[in-house]
Order: sequence, then structure tokens, then C-alpha cells
Amino acid sequence: MSLLTPLSAGEGRDAVALAQVLLALGGVCALVYWVGYCYRAESVVRSFVKTASVTCLALAGWVAGGDWPLIAALGFCALGDFALSRDSARLFLLGVGAFALGHLCYIATFLTHPSADMSRLGAQPRLTAVIGLGLVGLGMAVLLYRTAGALRFAVVAYVPVIVAMGCAALVLPASGVLVLAFFGAFLFILSDFVLSLELFVLTAANPLRRLTPFAVWGTYWGAQALLLTGLVAG
Repeated sequence: MSLLTPLSAGEGRDAVALAQVLLALGGVCALVYWVGYCYRAESVVRSFVKTASVTCLALAGWVAGGDWPLIAALGFCALGDFALSRDSARLFLLGVGAFALGHLCYIATFLTHPSADMSRLGAQPRLTAVIGLGLVGLGMAVLLYRTAGALRFAVVAYVPVIVAMGCAALVLPASGVLVLAFFGAFLFILSDFVLSLELFVLTAANPLRRLTPFAVWGTYWGAQALLLTGLVAG
């Protein structure tokens, strides 16, 4: 049985096939963006391919019977992808807000999942992971406050939201299909932190800037695909 199958048996084989097609189409768009556009300047095609790659995941989740908070999370992230693909400070703030809402929807998805158990947060090694996420988030917030200029308040406010999403993922079991969502959440955090370094810390002349677009997109889209598959099938 496919990992991405409808939760409602009545949706039938056509829904399974359509969800798989949408997932594959999203993967193709993501690959095209990764290979040909993630490192390029703003363009209409670049924005379309980037946005389509996650929009397809949201549609696949809807067809497959995913919970509404999950579909909303992917939808908000697709909106954030479009906004961040444009060269505009106003749209950048819209993108940050959209991703923050996406993370809040993911938090709701994790906490309301039937397999969620809040007591896991107090047991090792997850308690150490919570503390570690908090310390990393604090360090990033201080660094971004110093380097993000006029956008410092928006990006610093975003940090606790992404950290909270990672902590919320720790209520899920790290076993079975749900392990995909478990690791997807942490790939998402890694992607966001690398993007923050790219945008606000690394100088334009830094050689790492040649690699960061590939690292950001690879971890980001991979995270979304893992979250979708794990949460729909788990």
C-alpha cells in the first residue's frame, strides 16, 4: 500500500492515484526549481515553479484526506514561498507571516494527532532536545537581532514559532510512518536557520552563498514532503 493513501476508504482508487500524481508533480517542480532556479534572481517562472512545488503537496494532502490544519500549513507555506520569491520588503514580511501561520498549523496538527503524547517532552532524550532547541533559538534570535536591520523584529518574532514547531513534533512517536513527520519537522528548522544565515549573516562575497540556496531548498521541500507523507499515512 502506498504511504500516501486516503484516510477515508470511500475516496477509492481514483483519489489514491490523483494524490500520487500531485505528489509526483510537486516533486518534479521542486527538482526543476532546485536545479535551475533556486540560485537565480527573481522571475515569473521562478516564482511559479517554487509556489507550485508546495501547492501540489497541499492539493495531494487534501485529496488524500489529510486533516485541515495540515492542508492549511502547506497552503500558508505555498503563499510564503510566493511572497519570498519576489524582491519586495513588503512581500518579505507577508512571507514571514505566512510561514509563521504555517508553523502554527503544523503545531496544531502535531498536538491533535491521535498518537501525540505530551509526556514525551519530559522524558529523555526529548527533554534534552527541547532544551537544545530553546538554546539554539535564543542564539539565533540574538544573532538576527544584531544583523537583520529594519526587519529584525519580524525575523526575531519568527524564531520562537519555528522552535515551538520543533518542540511540538516531539510529542509524536519516532517510529512507524510517523517518523517521517518527526524528521521532517527538524529538516524544516534546519532549512529556516540556513536561510536566516544566508539572508542576514553571510556577506555576498562569502563562498558559502554558492551552496546555501541548494541547502535551503533541498531541506525545505524534503521537509514538507516528509511531513505530508508521515502525517497523512501515520
